[in-house]
Amino acid sequence: MITISITNQKGGEGKTTTSINLAEGLARRGKKTILLDMDPQSNSTSIYTNTNLDQNMFHIFHAKAKLSQIILQTGKPNLFVAPASSRLAEMEAVSANNVEAPFILRDSMEDLDGFDFCIIDCPPSLSIFTINALVASNYVLIPLQAEKFSVDGIVGLQQTITSIKKRINPQLQILGALITQLKPHTLLTKTIIPILTKYFKVFDQSISDGVAIGESHLAKCSIYDYNKKCRQSKEYEEFVEEFLHELKK
Repeated sequence: MITISITNQKGGEGKTTTSINLAEGLARRGKKTILLDMDPQSNSTSIYTNTNLDQNMFHIFHAKAKLSQIILQTGKPNLFVAPASSRLAEMEAVSANNVEAPFILRDSMEDLDGFDFCIIDCPPSLSIFTINALVASNYVLIPLQAEKFSVDGIVGLQQTITSIKKRINPQLQILGALITQLKPHTLLTKTIIPILTKYFKVFDQSISDGVAIGESHLAKCSIYDYNKKCRQSKEYEEFVEEFLHELKK
């Protein structure tokens, strides 16, 4: 199983949108995929199921449950969800002084079998949950906007990834950055993207700005189900293809 953390400590960069549409895009291509919601806000979870389930990510951290015990089928072929709940937030302070805390998620995944991908929707912070995701992952994907404040947060994220790679998870790699909510013809975009490429690979495919993404959230579905003909649906389809191509390199 290939595990990908979708992370950026800044909010509003498209982490959840990318997690949902990447996971579902992989499932649509026959890849058995887990969408793992590590964010106490539970936005990924709410697209596919109830956020007040008896078994969720809280139980991974609170009771050392196994991931295989909490994952649910979504009704979409090949797509499963590991649901979060607001109670997950209770575990951040509890885990802070536990030397085993960074390994809780990785340990919970040991008995999983038969899955091709696990896509982790991380919270908008460098919390113990993000650290757990990075420790358990093979790759990091960073959604961000072509804006100054988005660039400002990259250094801290890079330092965290480098530290985890050096001390805990030497296989961890940054797969690249996905530009979201793109306004392609602005001077700001033309200025910022060359700066981003100095830090890491930027995917050729980007996701353009538009209302369809927000509307798909309200409709509680992926962009493919909401409107397969809209620009953002086609862009996420192209991104999934580029993503798979990048993994083969």
